[in-house]
Amino acid sequence: MLRKSFLIFGLLFLSSFFLLSQEKEPTRFFLDFVDAYLVYEPSSGTLQIATEGNVLSYGGDWEKCKMKPYLYHLRRKGWRDFYWKVNTSRREAYEVKGGKFCELGGEEKKLPFTVDVVGSPENPTRFFIRFGQNGAYLVYEPSSNILQIAAVTVPGGGVVLSYGEDWQRCKVYPYLFHFKQNVWKGFFWKVNTSRKGAWRTTGGKMCKIGGTDTPLKMRVRVVE
Repeated sequence: MLRKSFLIFGLLFLSSFFLLSQEKEPTRFFLDFVDAYLVYEPSSGTLQIATEGNVLSYGGDWEKCKMKPYLYHLRRKGWRDFYWKVNTSRREAYEVKGGKFCELGGEEKKLPFTVDVVGSPENPTRFFIRFGQNGAYLVYEPSSNILQIAAVTVPGGGVVLSYGEDWQRCKVYPYLFHFKQNVWKGFFWKVNTSRKGAWRTTGGKMCKIGGTDTPLKMRVRVVE
């Protein structure tokens, strides 16, 4: 009886392994962040983009300009013909077109983000641009190895915050991927497109099975 139980268990395990091995690699998939934000500290010029306690970008490809103690211009170096303006006094952020970076002028459109301020709104110690639930995401295309982090500025559209130049990617199986920002120490992200789940993995190694997984809140959205 015991031998028969082991045989059945073994067959079920092999069957499950076979089915998983047949999982098709997705065309692309999205990690929809629940609480992503950009934080900027004027005194040091430090800019970071983060979610769920993990830094996504250290802002090395961003330009910043302090117009007034409460007025700032920000842009990623790859942006063309527009930039962001942040008014900490009004706690608002705008997309500006037809103007010049670090100069007044241009046509403004209010962005659907929340601006939080630390210190005086007229002269903040730091401020946050909070993208809101599903207001920012990471998208990855396995066939081309292209990874982007973007913010949603209009329904169905947005702007790239990072092209992931400082990210490592690894396809473990057609449905299982590891991701790591180069500065991260002791952990990486694991994404299972079959289970539509994402985890922060500690005590493991990139590209290898193992480690302790802690679920992430972000939603995994798959395009077959």
